[in-house]
Amino acid sequence: MDLLDAMLNKSPKEKFLEIIQNGNLGALEKTFENFFAEYIAMVELLEKQGLNENDLKNFILENGEFITQRQNDIYIELGAKILGHEG
Repeated sequence: MDLLDAMLNKSPKEKFLEIIQNGNLGALEKTFENFFAEYIAMVELLEKQGLNENDLKNFILENGEFITQRQNDIYIELGAKILGHEG
């Protein structure tokens, strides 16, 4: 199995973890800074809509498969952003 085959056989999470382990520190910092800013904004917007932590936890429990799919999308998106900052 060559390197391309090895990369194609990895999950989005595994690929993301490799990118983090080998990524440029500046690219990692910028990507995570932006990600956390978005996360904070989303939490604040949810709270302004009257939703709380229990609502969030219930949604996660009721939508496990959807959450897993979206996690994979986020791993791919963040990995691409990290690699994009390096280029």
